[in-house]
Amino acid sequence: MKSEIIDKILVAAETLFNEHGYCPVSLELVAESAGVSKRTLYKYFGDKNGLISKVLHRRNAFFKKSLTDVIAVFSEKKDKINAIISWHIRWFNDVNYRGCMFVRAQAEYGNRSEEICSIVREHKQWIQDSISRCLGGTQSCEQAACLIMLILEGMISHTSVFGIENHDFEREKNYIYNIIDNIM
Repeated sequence: MKSEIIDKILVAAETLFNEHGYCPVSLELVAESAGVSKRTLYKYFGDKNGLISKVLHRRNAFFKKSLTDVIAVFSEKKDKINAIISWHIRWFNDVNYRGCMFVRAQAEYGNRSEEICSIVREHKQWIQDSISRCLGGTQSCEQAACLIMLILEGMISHTSVFGIENHDFEREKNYIYNIIDNIM
């Protein structure tokens, strides 16, 4: 029962934070949406920062599993990187896509919660390290992974501001493939 309640709260909070951002969403709204009391929220999460941290950890775990599963299917570097790009493009097309919840958490809580900022940094570093491993894990791969990460982050930023309508992402894919070709 406890895990069901916690999961219900995390799902409600993630949905609300994704749709409205972190600061505008109150614990009262999360409790109401989850069908629990505010006291229950405090019991399981301590405070709003605790709730946000748990939501980000949950989202990070989902993200890691999903991306790892997509990458694992391929053996060639370009195929692995293409899988990462394609995963992101599918995400951009999701009806619930509102940009990166990690970047928004950093923007909204950057000066107020080291715990939240630490989760964000770990998430982004994991993605970059995964890209580097897909490329071979050498020093030049780390530099290439950083450039590819910057392109992916730019795609996330661009799509969250302008949407994806009439954007086929071929230009970004070609930039990334050129980076890969330069390290090979």
